[in-house]
Amino acid sequence: MIPGLEPVALKDLLALGQPKVWEVNGNHDELASLTPIRGRVCAEHRGNILEVEGSLQTIICLRCDRCLGHFNQQLTVDNSELIWLGSDPSEETFGNGIFDAEAPEGLMECLDPRGSFEPERWVFEQLSLQMSVVNRCGDHCPGPPVQTSAAAAPTTPTALKDPRWQALRDLQASMEPSPDQRHD
Repeated sequence: MIPGLEPVALKDLLALGQPKVWEVNGNHDELASLTPIRGRVCAEHRGNILEVEGSLQTIICLRCDRCLGHFNQQLTVDNSELIWLGSDPSEETFGNGIFDAEAPEGLMECLDPRGSFEPERWVFEQLSLQMSVVNRCGDHCPGPPVQTSAAAAPTTPTALKDPRWQALRDLQASMEPSPDQRHD
């Protein structure tokens, strides 16, 4: 758990009457990072809306999906989000022109107004959204390991054959007619 990012009841945020700011400096249990997560998160209760914004950064170590080598990736978040407080927002809410449900920055999340806001969870979600789906160490990636031509060249014809298939080769050889039994 990141120190200082304990959940806060939404009614306490409303009673505060001003934005609540959390300074972030620590490691998250579910996100293995090389450096502590640093930044800040700010949440303000605005009636039926919770406005959350934050700036965060950390560095994580990943394994390349192509060459299996390790590489570091910096995760940077500079985001703001509107969270609806209550059940799914109705069409009347959007009819007043303040919010556009179809906009990319529109209301995506809902929280129970009697519940709480978890800044540590928000930090984890925002950083997780910055992680690549496919991990590539970059344009310089050598790709999968390849055998060199000297190591790949077999010394005998039988070296090409996988020894695990020897029993099948023996069976096939026993089923073939001998040269004197063949009728051309």
